[in-house]
Amino acid sequence: MKFPNVIGGSYVSQSPIADCERTINWYVEIMEVPGAKAKAVLYPAPGVRQFALTTAQNGRGLFAQNDFVLAGIGPKLFKVNKNFTTTELGTIAVDEHPVTICTNGEKGGQAFITSGTKGYLVNMDTSAFSEVTMPGGASMGAMLDTYFLALDAKTSTLYLSDLNHGETWDPTMYTQRGIAPDPWISMAVNYREIWLFGTESSEVWVNVGNFPFPFAPHPSGLIPYGIVAPFSVKSVAGTLVWLSRTKNGSGQVVAAQGYTPSPISTHAVMNAISLYDRIDDAIGDTFQMLGHTFYVLTFPSAGHTWVYDFTTKIWVEWLTWLPNINDYIAWRPLHHAYAFDRHLVLDRSAQNVYETSNELTTDVDGHLIRRERRFPGITDELKRTFYDELTLYLEMGLGHPLGQGSDPKIALRHSDDGGKTFGNERWCSAGKGGQYKETATWYRLGSGRDRVFEISVTDPIPWRIIDAFVTVRKAQH
Repeated sequence: MKFPNVIGGSYVSQSPIADCERTINWYVEIMEVPGAKAKAVLYPAPGVRQFALTTAQNGRGLFAQNDFVLAGIGPKLFKVNKNFTTTELGTIAVDEHPVTICTNGEKGGQAFITSGTKGYLVNMDTSAFSEVTMPGGASMGAMLDTYFLALDAKTSTLYLSDLNHGETWDPTMYTQRGIAPDPWISMAVNYREIWLFGTESSEVWVNVGNFPFPFAPHPSGLIPYGIVAPFSVKSVAGTLVWLSRTKNGSGQVVAAQGYTPSPISTHAVMNAISLYDRIDDAIGDTFQMLGHTFYVLTFPSAGHTWVYDFTTKIWVEWLTWLPNINDYIAWRPLHHAYAFDRHLVLDRSAQNVYETSNELTTDVDGHLIRRERRFPGITDELKRTFYDELTLYLEMGLGHPLGQGSDPKIALRHSDDGGKTFGNERWCSAGKGGQYKETATWYRLGSGRDRVFEISVTDPIPWRIIDAFVTVRKAQH
């Protein structure tokens, strides 16, 4: 019979016997035509390859505009060049937070960088680098209407540069929060609006043309959602998304619908987040690939990365597998920018600038990508069921001519206690190169009352899972 709901996202409930599904290093694509053999399939999460090397460690921020690319890596700022090289521009202050980078366009010709609560400028024509004398701290920066904006989260103050001149910051050109007691700790510009996020509530400011300070609160008023992780906010296809906090709790991922945030995190995702010791350091990222728009939420301290696909409304997990510890950590590619007709990312733990693509099949440092799908549990009123065979319907015969992946294998294991513990792996071939008619089938899989199957793969080929079929027998009484 057809395995029920074999394709899906990650959903580990508070009780794993209710649902313990996991989808690691894949994403779900919904078939758009009625004649497709399956309603949904699993396609591989993107891999990476080195684009350029730098002389610093720990990627902290990446920005691109018209192939002008800046990367903040450790204590250094680099220009990333089209010829696969980097140019060191200067030294920047370091703290535990990401770097923010923005520009004031062709007319201003400047890039404004914040790092370690300090501000810096790069001339986009000459690449000249300089530190800016700020009237206060610069926790993060942005640009609107060719004004550079700097938020000092320690004092809940928004500072404003001169028009088209990021080197000039009048100390009287600032505003502080006044309509709510919780301080501003984060900021994002979306279209022509400044969103200022407090710890329990937020507000929107717009350019109303006032003099001398041109910005004022939008009439929409106070938004009853603040932010728990200041760098989790991202504009995803014109919609702001962030890890929220309110007066009543935190850890819910929300997306703004107009001026009304709506939850997009599932109960399972929120349950996972609630178990992390620290969530205020979460970092949001976003990119679009093959018609899918992803919001990538990385928890560095917790060692986990959750990915929401705005196209399918499904959550999955993208993680980096480290064979030396035999475990996953948070996905190391981070801070996406699109330039030179490529998707570029930094390595949050090393010195590389990477290109990422669905056609690439290895992770950072050449690590193999371990992909996993834990299927929904099977139970029939807890009656004993015998599993004669399981066939995984996938694209076979994608093995390489030589080396790793020339004879790709799939590992299957199962649990008979609803997903709490799993047995040993049993391996099956996915077909050497050109063996398209082979099948991946496991036989004599025993019996159980509350069965959960899980597959995993590591060979560097473009794994594509279509469906699964299982043959069962009921116990005779």
